[in-house]
This record gives sequence, structure tokens and C-alpha cells, in this order.
Amino acid sequence: MAGKVHFVGSVKWLESQPFGRRERDVLVRDMLAVPGATPDTPLVAVSRRGVADGVPLAAHWGPEDLVRTW
Repeated sequence: MAGKVHFVGSVKWLESQPFGRRERDVLVRDMLAVPGATPDTPLVAVSRRGVADGVPLAAHWGPEDLVRTW
């Protein structure tokens, strides 16, 4: 079991729409099933189409971010 989870994230890659409130709500609902996660664990997203305006996340990355990091 993990001692501490530093973030919980979601990857939305093959969709034509940005990561939105619906995806974030699912992430919030499911995050506590991750061993070591707490309600304060930051949420992040990786999305080919970006993130919709107003969706609260600690961070989000797109394709160029992944290529730059690699």
C-alpha cells in the first residue's frame, strides 16, 4: 500500500472534447479508491484536447508537455 499519494490523475487522449467537469467529477468520486489518497490529494489531467474553462485541477498537461518532458 502506498504511504502517500502525491496526486491522482486522469488521461483523456482519444476524445475530441477537452477534459471537462464530468471527467473531473468521476475522478473525484474514484480517487478515494486509490490507496493512500485523501480528499486533499491534488487532481491532475492529461488531455489531447486540453481542459475546459473553469474545471478546477492542480495541473494539466497536453501532448507538447509530454514530448518536452520526454
